[in-house]
Amino acid sequence: MLTIGEVAKEVGLNIGAIRFYERKGLLEPAARSEQNNRLYTEHELNWLVFIKCLRETGMSVEDIKKYYDKVQEGTATLPERIKLIQDQKQKLLNDIEMKKAQLVHLERKLERYYRGENY
Repeated sequence: MLTIGEVAKEVGLNIGAIRFYERKGLLEPAARSEQNNRLYTEHELNWLVFIKCLRETGMSVEDIKKYYDKVQEGTATLPERIKLIQDQKQKLLNDIEMKKAQLVHLERKLERYYRGENY
């Protein structure tokens, strides 16, 4: 079992974020030590890594909650979960393409500046 501090360090989240995810129902309430400290399993740590990944792709807390609820319902919800992840993947791919286009635009601007142009 890992403390909230150990999990935060391992996952790269702050303690407040972990507590927030727990309050929002994205994480089961943590087991408690005799000193009433939160304790987490490796499974919960892995789930937090995935939550962090989804958030970094831009998925909302609400959509992560929908996904989590589907996980809790069991394998009958696999098609719905696949759809949620596929949709997020497509959003991420679209974001990547947009960022690539922005990068090209900046590179062209720099090229003009390097040639001494003023616009």
